[in-house]
Amino acid sequence: MSSQAKPPIWARPEPRSRGLSRKQIVETALKIADEEGLAEVSIRRIARELRSGAMSLYHYFDSRDELLDLMGDTVAAEMLVPDLPRGWREALHAIAAQSRAAFLNHRWLLSTLQDRPRVSPNLLRHIEQSAQSVLELGEQGHDAQLLSGIVIAADDYTVGYTYRELVAGGGDERGRRMAAQFREAYDEPHVRSLLESGEFPMLQRFAGAGQPAITQPFEVGLNWLLDGFEASLRR
Repeated sequence: MSSQAKPPIWARPEPRSRGLSRKQIVETALKIADEEGLAEVSIRRIARELRSGAMSLYHYFDSRDELLDLMGDTVAAEMLVPDLPRGWREALHAIAAQSRAAFLNHRWLLSTLQDRPRVSPNLLRHIEQSAQSVLELGEQGHDAQLLSGIVIAADDYTVGYTYRELVAGGGDERGRRMAAQFREAYDEPHVRSLLESGEFPMLQRFAGAGQPAITQPFEVGLNWLLDGFEASLRR
C-alpha cells in the first residue's frame, strides 16, 4: 500500500501544546537568524533559548527544513503592503519599498531565496498583490505578458539592489567602498594607462570626478525604472 505524502507544515494543524507553540518557536528562530545569521539556527539552539528539550520541539516540526519553511512564510507576511495604492506606479513603488524593508530586517533571507523556493500562503499573497498592482493597466487593455514583465523587472531591481547593498555592508558603506575601490584601481599604473588610452572615455570621466559609476539611492533607481515603464506604456 502506497503512503501519501505529508502535507507541508503550514497546511497541517497546530499540534496540541506542550508548553510552546509554533509561533513562539519561529519567533525565536527569527531572532537568532536576524542577530547571528541563519547558520546559527538549530533545533538545539532554539531549545536552549526556550529552556526546553530539543526533542520536544520535534512535536511541532518534523525537521529544521520545516522550521525554515515557516520562517520564510512569516517574513513573506512582512512583504505585504497593508493598503495597496490604486495607481499602478504607486502600487509597484509601495511593494518594492515594503519588500526591501523586509530584506533589510532579515539580512539572511536574500541569500537563501534560491535554496528555498517553497511556495507558502504568505508568499502567494505577496505574488498576488504584485499582480494586483498592475490591475489598472490590465483594465486599459495592456498585454498580460507585458504586465508580468513589468512586475518581474521591479522585483528583480529590488532584490538585486538590496542584495548588493547588504553584501557591501549597507547603502552608505557600499558607496564608500565602491569609491575607494575605484580610486585604488585608478592609481595602479597599468589601469591608469588603459584609462588614459582614449578607449574608455566615460570611465576616464568618472575617474576624473573621483566617483564610482553607480551610487544612486534605491529610490532614485526605482523611479528611473518606473519612468521607463511609463514611457514604454505610452508608445
